[in-house]
Amino acid sequence: MKKLIIILMLITLAGCEVTECPECKVLTVTCPDPILQDESVYVHFIDVGQGDSILIKYKDTEMLIDCGKTTMGYKVKEYLEEQGVDELDYLLITHPDSDHMGGCYDVIRDINTKRIITNGQERENGFFKDVIELIDTEQLTATYEGETINFGPAVMTTIQTSIDSDDYNQNSLVTKLVLKETSILFTGDCDKECENGLLDKDIESDILKVAHHGSKFGTEIDFLEKVNPEIAIIQVGAYNNYGHPTQETIDRLTQEKATIYRNDLDGDIVVTITSEGYSVK
Repeated sequence: MKKLIIILMLITLAGCEVTECPECKVLTVTCPDPILQDESVYVHFIDVGQGDSILIKYKDTEMLIDCGKTTMGYKVKEYLEEQGVDELDYLLITHPDSDHMGGCYDVIRDINTKRIITNGQERENGFFKDVIELIDTEQLTATYEGETINFGPAVMTTIQTSIDSDDYNQNSLVTKLVLKETSILFTGDCDKECENGLLDKDIESDILKVAHHGSKFGTEIDFLEKVNPEIAIIQVGAYNNYGHPTQETIDRLTQEKATIYRNDLDGDIVVTITSEGYSVK
């Protein structure tokens, strides 16, 4: 009898439910699916000043989107180490601008990275050559529209690749992460020209990573109405020469009733998404 009591106590502590059928004298034990017990996906919008760097983490599956500028590579690497990341499954570089790709030199040099995803565009400058020289050809791949990557219960889909613009920003990779009813849209520096190509695609999202650090040339009203975000996150530095985020962009986000978070004011921003919804810290 004592053994039975102990077993029942352990079952209860494990989150299992015990039901009894008095007529048939049978106990039924129902336990939650262990796969679903820890299904949180964490999205870290790392404060790298005037630049982008985002870590997506589900258990031991990790992706980094962009790495900030060259001088911030060490900070991104330290942040990853603090989060227990000693190997990256994916590094997605939205486009070859220094404030998105420059810091990838430190990351690739010091952290084993299985797959590096780009839009296929090249640049003739120092930081680009330095980063590319570190990459083995088998690591480097291009993505395509509709490609999916799984993060446990969440799925990331490539919404748009390069649109063959002369402007590097407009060729930013655009991706969307979905877990049940919660979604996050990642936009790189996708300004108006790039946004126009998204208007007929599945971009409605609860959370929007605002493009181009809040530049006035993007985040237009027609785009915002299609995304319909509850939360807008701006990766921007406190000290920049561009006036980012611009008042025009802030006004448009406010008009659409999006709650705004900013790295320059809020530091590192972490979004936790589960099958029940999301929280922002």
